[in-house]
Amino acid sequence: MVSKKILTIGAVSALAMLATAADARHQWRKYAWAWDGTPLDVVIYNNTSGDWVSRVGVASSDWNVSASINGSVSNGNNPNCDFVTGQIDVCNDDYGSVGWLGLASIQINGNEIVAGWSKMNDYYFNQQRYNNDVWRQLVMCQEIGHNYGLGHQNENFNTNTTDSCMEYTSTPTAIDKTPDQHDYDQLERMYPTSNGGGGDGGGGNGGGKDKPRGKPASLPSLGKTPDSWGRPIDYLPNGKPYMYERELNGYRVITHVTWTIEAAAEQGDHHHGGGPRQHSGDLHF
Repeated sequence: MVSKKILTIGAVSALAMLATAADARHQWRKYAWAWDGTPLDVVIYNNTSGDWVSRVGVASSDWNVSASINGSVSNGNNPNCDFVTGQIDVCNDDYGSVGWLGLASIQINGNEIVAGWSKMNDYYFNQQRYNNDVWRQLVMCQEIGHNYGLGHQNENFNTNTTDSCMEYTSTPTAIDKTPDQHDYDQLERMYPTSNGGGGDGGGGNGGGKDKPRGKPASLPSLGKTPDSWGRPIDYLPNGKPYMYERELNGYRVITHVTWTIEAAAEQGDHHHGGGPRQHSGDLHF
């Protein structure tokens, strides 16, 4: 596989000295599932139809390459993608001309993820620009990655700096359909399997599959427009919101938006003090 990054020999040497697993820091703030020291085994419930059915399985297999993830996929019966405790639900539908390709939303208690869902918008994926294997698999991979607690490695739509699906870009290629090593390194930081120490995740130790669940509780899903997602809490370099937060029945719900290229280019009214953030760590994605 040929990397898209063209570096001088000196730059490569400098990066080699700095590159370790600990360098990959792109957790979604401090959000993480409860973790008991074994690979995370949250079930993904597949509520999709058509082409998407197989793509959920492909994305799950790609994330399972990480030693920290041991997910499985089950057939779902939750077409609205309501939040259900202890699981990730994936849905697709024609959500209309609302500007987004995909949404990923997590229900959190403190920093612990207790439920998640991802939605794919067929309105755009049925259009020529996005109706192809690369765009479909990239967005599926990215939204499920958010459900595991990952943020982006790069948030500049005008670049393509990684080999990962966890990147905003307007020029994806075939190698952007899957996670890359930085993603797997970040998951190891959050859900470490190499030693008994605590990870960076907010869920902490003692949870996971040994935690009594009882009957799964559910919360309604969110709507398809920003007014249902709550207040904006983070922004693209041009001031366009892409993360939202709201209270829902005593829980916080955080939503990541994958805008279309056209919607992402729209100028927002929030201004960052610097340039675009790339590989900016686990502080404020």
